[in-house]
Amino acid sequence: MPIHAPRTIAGRIQNMGCNLRDLANPESINLRDLSDKRVAIDTFLVAYQFITSIRARGEGQDGGPLRDSKGRPISHLMGFLDRATVMIENGIDPIFIFDGTPHELKLGTLDERKERKKEAQKKWDVAVSERDWVTAQKLGSQIVSYTREMVAETKEMFDYMGVSWVEAPMEAEGAASVHCRNGEVSAVASQDWDVLLYGSPIMIRNLISHGTKRFGRPVLAEKIVLADLLEENGITQEQLVDLGIMIGTDFHPGIKGIGPKTGLKLIKKYGTLERICHEKGHDVPENIGEIRNIFHNHPIGIDTLPQKNMADETMLREFLQTERGFSDARMKRALDRLKGAGRLRDFGQTSIFDF
Repeated sequence: MPIHAPRTIAGRIQNMGCNLRDLANPESINLRDLSDKRVAIDTFLVAYQFITSIRARGEGQDGGPLRDSKGRPISHLMGFLDRATVMIENGIDPIFIFDGTPHELKLGTLDERKERKKEAQKKWDVAVSERDWVTAQKLGSQIVSYTREMVAETKEMFDYMGVSWVEAPMEAEGAASVHCRNGEVSAVASQDWDVLLYGSPIMIRNLISHGTKRFGRPVLAEKIVLADLLEENGITQEQLVDLGIMIGTDFHPGIKGIGPKTGLKLIKKYGTLERICHEKGHDVPENIGEIRNIFHNHPIGIDTLPQKNMADETMLREFLQTERGFSDARMKRALDRLKGAGRLRDFGQTSIFDF
């Protein structure tokens, strides 16, 4: 199978968490607006963007991720190599945050996702057996997984690239948001609106897909400032969390019939979720205190984030080009970006990052 990717990696995965778009007033930005800033990135959502968009397409292709000559998926590595080096080229210092152990309240949500994937897998198997490649390719994005092996490969590649990463104790976007609140990063990049519930002062959407095309139109990164959102809607951070719980999060399905606009009216009128439930005849969500605590006091595991390093061209070429068949053109493009940003170590030389 040839190793190439479509021109666009625009996010095609479903938004996770609650949807606060109706409350936000995003500002379109360019990557250079984030130059000289450190940005925490929700890795798993980005990985799924890559493996659902960089897939085997065309006649006789099953719609799965691109694979190397040994049958190993490489879509995630292609995506991270390209987009991480684009960010670095534009002066951004990305730090990728990986999910840790999910909270027990999220297990129901995860089980539902697994069931949907199983159903899609059955349909995909039938399509492949019948050589119905059109249907197989449509279903391909619904059956992909970001496996433990793929996670380990991503971390190894980041090490060779000199790119920082950490594993959160629980939710990546939660830990990233706390690090942003603490001033260790300037923003959190994610498609998950829960970032705002976790209290990140600045959220960046579409950072990874910036400059690609979606439905024929260029995708631009968007900045959402939490303080502005709260002021414009006349609510507090505590009320925003209650609003998110009413709409529905990974930890609670929400209250039927309440969307962002209705929820906003209710929270402004009654103040708290408990009072809304009392006035409207709804049951107060179970474990409400625990759910709120997940957003207000999310664990981060470490006090200090690791610093960037220099890329190792020899190891990076061995890992991607020799072992996985990446083209010389793809490698040169990525390495030129790292070199231009002063992040590529000359062979045999030490640098300030070695001390």
